[in-house]
Amino acid sequence: MVSSNHHKAHDYAERIRDRLPRRLQELREAAGFTKYGLSRECGVSREYIGKIERGKANPTLPVSAQISYGLGMTLEQFTHELEDEDDGE
Repeated sequence: MVSSNHHKAHDYAERIRDRLPRRLQELREAAGFTKYGLSRECGVSREYIGKIERGKANPTLPVSAQISYGLGMTLEQFTHELEDEDDGE
């Protein structure tokens, strides 16, 4: 039997997954990077960055850390605004 908390956790993760593509694109563009330019800064392929931005790939935590480093920010700053105030409660 699956607990209701599992469903809440899954829903929470899905909201993050849905918001990540736009967040990455907005941060990349605000930093003045093309996908290729960010790729050179962070070591993640341009193709993979594009897949993330199209919602076709879900980066691991280490890949997210690479991208945030390439954007000149912490992982916490990168993930900021992916959550609603009531998420995770």
